[in-house]
Amino acid sequence: MASESANLDYLSLHPFVRSTVVEKVRGTLIGSALGDAVGLYTEFLSKQQATEAYDGQSISLIPPVTPFFGDGHRDKFVECFWTDDTDHSLLMILTYLHHDGQLKPIEFAKRLQSWCSQGLRVLDRLPLGLGRTVKTVTGDPLFTTDPFAVAKAKWLESGRNNAANGSLMRTHPLGIICVGKTREETFEIAMEMSLVSHFDPRCAVACCIVTGLIRGILRGEVLCETDVDAVIEAAYSFVEARPKTWDHPDPEFPDAQLLDREDFHRHIYAADLAALELDDRRKIGYVYKALGTAVVTLRRGIRGGNFKELIFELVMEGGDADTNACIAGAVLGSWTGFTDLPREWRDGLEHKEWMMGIVEKLCWTVGIVEGECKGSDDPDTAFDGGRGLFNEDQMRLREKTLVDHVYSKMLQRDMDRKAMEKKGKKWFNL
Repeated sequence: MASESANLDYLSLHPFVRSTVVEKVRGTLIGSALGDAVGLYTEFLSKQQATEAYDGQSISLIPPVTPFFGDGHRDKFVECFWTDDTDHSLLMILTYLHHDGQLKPIEFAKRLQSWCSQGLRVLDRLPLGLGRTVKTVTGDPLFTTDPFAVAKAKWLESGRNNAANGSLMRTHPLGIICVGKTREETFEIAMEMSLVSHFDPRCAVACCIVTGLIRGILRGEVLCETDVDAVIEAAYSFVEARPKTWDHPDPEFPDAQLLDREDFHRHIYAADLAALELDDRRKIGYVYKALGTAVVTLRRGIRGGNFKELIFELVMEGGDADTNACIAGAVLGSWTGFTDLPREWRDGLEHKEWMMGIVEKLCWTVGIVEGECKGSDDPDTAFDGGRGLFNEDQMRLREKTLVDHVYSKMLQRDMDRKAMEKKGKKWFNL
């Protein structure tokens, strides 16, 4: 294979090598969506609650589909569907495809802002699961003209202490998009796309690491844990060497304190999932927790771990389980490939065939395989997904339909509780 510093022309490689890369690209995108969909089952639960809710049983996305443990959070969702994590990664891919292989941060910012009210129009998906940081930055009227300035301003308002996982959950497609670029170029792009909404350097480091790992796996350059460590350290050094990005005139905020090596090491070199305390509600959405889960899971996959077992174990840790499993699923899926994804998850994922079509279009556009794909002519990649945008009345009706749906589920759950109590049985309530 080519060296780390050289661009890679996939069309010059043997067809078997190219087919292997396509298999891993499929594993990346489908593996991530599966982690997201399965992680929703335990999102925001503690490890103990997750165990009690599902009684240690496995989760199936094919009939008979495992039902959610009903609560106010999961009432909004339907089994077998992914959440905002995968939606946002698709926004990035669709932006790239629509601009025929150019990734434009401002165009992505426009789609991200539109998603907050319209959802993912191409699949008629509601905008469910909006994170606080994304909500804050996209709500600023200047976001679509200068997202970096808005993101930095909001970060400064937080006291330069907002390192949520919202940019990391969407970053994995960049590992595919950058597969033919140098590692330095890859880190530049990963950092830039993170800064669109999450200006903290810890978010930039995390995005560089995950993007770099996936790129390295696809190129055949990450083959063992030593290679994983090399990407981690290169990414950290890359961001650490750019303190001017986070300049602030106040001397109370020295740039040297922006990256805490001890905190980084504790999470990214964690021995196991337990060390990450994923269900600690005080830091449930911390970007280093999500990054740590991806690295721990990849290491165990390199040692021979099974995709389903590793992701299920991660999901049952609770916490921000859908995001953690989304990121870990992308990295682990790039390692295992599509074929090794569990059938009982893979074959039940909603919109899987559409997603497989996106993989094909992405591989054409990146240059992994031969083919013609002019994304700008594809209605699926259009800003409105080829469906048109909702007007205010339509959005209000859609919101009312969702509220009515959630309310009916709450009423049914209350009826079930009363029926169980009447029989003298204990009602399990999270």
